[in-house]
Amino acid sequence: MEKTKIETFIRKYTLGNTISSVIWRNNKDDLTVTAMTSDKKLFASVELKDAAKGFIDGQDVGILTTERLKKMLSFLDENVSLSLDVDDKDKTRVRKILVDDGKMCEEYVTSEPSAIDPVPSMKNIPPFDVEIKLTPEFCDKFSKAFASLGDDGSLFTVVMNKKTKKLDVVFGYKSTGNSDRIALGGYVTTNAGKDSIKNPVSFTAKNLKEIISANSDVQDATLQICEAGLAGVSFDKDGIKSQYYLVKVEVED
Repeated sequence: MEKTKIETFIRKYTLGNTISSVIWRNNKDDLTVTAMTSDKKLFASVELKDAAKGFIDGQDVGILTTERLKKMLSFLDENVSLSLDVDDKDKTRVRKILVDDGKMCEEYVTSEPSAIDPVPSMKNIPPFDVEIKLTPEFCDKFSKAFASLGDDGSLFTVVMNKKTKKLDVVFGYKSTGNSDRIALGGYVTTNAGKDSIKNPVSFTAKNLKEIISANSDVQDATLQICEAGLAGVSFDKDGIKSQYYLVKVEVED
């Protein structure tokens, strides 16, 4: 297996160490992860095509500290083999992930899956009212706007601009208008018929910034938003599919 594939898979669900503890599973030979942040404002689902075949056979593999596994993989050669060390009496109990690049061997001690918080499935997704194209220009300005505020708790708000009557994405939005703010208006491109919203809706900016960064290899994705308070975006490239949902955050004036 190519080490780069595993590293990309990890990058797309850890999101800059936003998520660490997960369970790796085999879903029809695809290596899959579903995860949610502790505040339940971000849901992530990532799958790597055919990567579980011959590696995971029906077990749940608990990864408590993905950061450590990522560091252990970082200095191995590109071609690696992955296997599991399982309990002799209970084949569902995984004790270690064994990694070998032909010159070095590594053993990563796994966790009991019960030690990792369960992730609910995303059901009853409402229809989306807005579709914003994640163009390179928008992504660049979004990331720079986030960096300029320097606050991991900062929000971005999707709102209609009162002057232009067009959809806008605003950092630091307050209904009173008394705040430092950055409006990305001129970089917001929408799909036809998906360009208006009745009431402002806000989400954690850091989460979207990390999603954009982790999936920078994919062009022309679309951020979908519903006024009810959910945003979604998906990516698909080189055998890796990733899907994310953001849950709204209430703005305090």
